[in-house]
Amino acid sequence: MPAPRTGAPSTTSGSDALLYLLFAVVGAALAFGSLAWLIGNVTNYFVGSGDWAPFHATEALLHPDRLWPHLGPVAVLVGARIVPGALTLATAVTVLALWLRHRSGARSGLARKADIAPLLDKESTKKARSLRPSLNGRECKRG
Repeated sequence: MPAPRTGAPSTTSGSDALLYLLFAVVGAALAFGSLAWLIGNVTNYFVGSGDWAPFHATEALLHPDRLWPHLGPVAVLVGARIVPGALTLATAVTVLALWLRHRSGARSGLARKADIAPLLDKESTKKARSLRPSLNGRECKRG
């Protein structure tokens, strides 16, 4: 029978954090490149005079002026750098907040004091007496 999955990081020091960081950086670069291509094309459609450029996220990420040569430098800066960067940053912050919220749950699996309070002697005796009023004159014989 396989061991249950606990969600705890592996015993290798730092490799999980580096792997998560690598995934985050690659994901953010893909998102930024895709958004730069999309918003650059929309900017080119409304402001520029060129055609809709084919999907080249890396070209939009690294050399937007080659992808849309008819756009002015301000339009390229806003349409392929600032707006996609702000959207990528907002998405990354949202994903990070959701991931941290998901990971911050109780990890031990043990009951808290408030969880076991109804099972203690005082509470169980009180509940028994509320259910059977004839027990009110008797003393608790637990022990």
